[in-house]
Amino acid sequence: MRSAVFMALVAASAGSLVQVHEPSMIPNGWRATSEKVDKDGKFRVTVGVKRSNKAALDRIFEEVSSPQSANYLQYPTYEQIGDIVRPSAEHTRIVKEWLSSNGVEVTRVHPHGDYIHAEATVAQIQKMANGEFMTYEHTSGAKIWRLTSGVRVPAVVAAAIDTFAGFHGFPLNPIVVDKKLKEKLQAAGKVDPAVFRKTYNVTAVPKTGKQNIQAIAQFQGQYVDDKDLADFCTKYDAGSDCKISKYIGKNEQQPGIESMLDTEYIMSLSNTAETWVYSYPNFDFCADLGTFGSDVTGESTFPYSISISYGSQKIDYCSKTITTRLSDDIQKMGTMGITVMISSGDDGSGGETRQGSNGGKLSPSFPASIPTCIAVGSTYWLEGTTGEQQATTQFGSGGGFSYDFPVPSFQAQQVQSYLSNVKKPNSQYATGRGTPDVSTLGESFTVVEGGSAIAVGGTSCSSPSFAGLVTLLNEACIAESGKTLGYANPLFYQNPKMFTDIVKGTNAIGENRAAGWEAIKGWDASTGLGTPNFGHMLDIVKHACKN
Repeated sequence: MRSAVFMALVAASAGSLVQVHEPSMIPNGWRATSEKVDKDGKFRVTVGVKRSNKAALDRIFEEVSSPQSANYLQYPTYEQIGDIVRPSAEHTRIVKEWLSSNGVEVTRVHPHGDYIHAEATVAQIQKMANGEFMTYEHTSGAKIWRLTSGVRVPAVVAAAIDTFAGFHGFPLNPIVVDKKLKEKLQAAGKVDPAVFRKTYNVTAVPKTGKQNIQAIAQFQGQYVDDKDLADFCTKYDAGSDCKISKYIGKNEQQPGIESMLDTEYIMSLSNTAETWVYSYPNFDFCADLGTFGSDVTGESTFPYSISISYGSQKIDYCSKTITTRLSDDIQKMGTMGITVMISSGDDGSGGETRQGSNGGKLSPSFPASIPTCIAVGSTYWLEGTTGEQQATTQFGSGGGFSYDFPVPSFQAQQVQSYLSNVKKPNSQYATGRGTPDVSTLGESFTVVEGGSAIAVGGTSCSSPSFAGLVTLLNEACIAESGKTLGYANPLFYQNPKMFTDIVKGTNAIGENRAAGWEAIKGWDASTGLGTPNFGHMLDIVKHACKN
């Protein structure tokens, strides 16, 4: 009976299809071919069901994140958050009947009901999304099937969902390293855990004995090699227990430099916590971000400090609906007491990116541009391995102003001051949320991969390293109050003495050398608030958590 009613509703709105995802942006290196697509081929799809009470979640998030609030760090329980955001019964029914009426089997429903996961064939997806799959080939020879003409669904379904993903996004293009630079990298770098600790005054934090979990997310077929991880810790940080406590998703195939970098540094810098790895090998980056959002919030036990070292500075690389939904996901994490660090990108000011040109517009990296995360940029020493630092010169540390998100209130004064005092680039730019928020060293990191020590650079070095420091700060906060820092940006921006201001350098580097953002006194769009002084951070966090 219900299915009959649903089909009647769909029939009534059949003439009024609503676009929920615009046509896909085709990144550099990919082209459509005439090769046929197997209609029986299967995809894992995810439906983001519209959440309830968005205004209530906004209010609670602000209260638990603001140091001035009486409810600072007073996070709702997992069950209470579920009660707030749980979609209406009507929306849930509509989505489930839409899937079942198309013969699609639901494989998993989020405990809060806001994500529904399923498996569907090409033929089923084409019917549901009102589009056609095509075969796309990369210059490397890789081939994938994608529906890129946009996703349109009946109005009754569109009113119940935010996203329908898993089949219209592309992989991130890898960084192309020239042969000479690659030869230089075949030796240990100048930065290791001991050097990082010494540089930023990182001291040990007593273990509370209470649960403190940290995590990294790996995408693009990257995997952790347990032997490389153990070898790194034995050689560079014997005090760390470098064993992954839990994998969410598969960890197999070939290990990758990115995953080794992330795990080696988040773990060696914070040996007070257990470490989880969220793994996404599907090569649909934007859809995988949504699955990540579902996975992190899908358990009542979860990490408190998470690092993501992936992103794109190509404008609209992910659809607007996915961009907004992931921002809401990370806000939800903050309301749960989770701090999310994201690398600010390696394409400098972002006029030219690995995914393609922005046509004269400068752009920060997504998802680092999400206002509810901490965007982490990169620095390096002016000379040697001590003393003053500047914005990186080996690559452009990603930074700038978002086209998608407005300036958050805690950052408004800093952004206004910066734009009033900096020499503005002769290119088009937005004036929204500014990135990065903070920076750390990001060049010449020693990483063990494939049994060898090599030197690696990128904001991918900075995000997991800063996340390791946040794990230590969480340990101190747990000792004072039993709470974690959650969304820490308001605390950071109100206490700039936590950081050493970086006043030299620019992200007008490489292909973007003609236009970029300079590092100047105060917050800037090249290095953020600056680099951490862990001693000051620890004192301020202890005081904030205690009070």
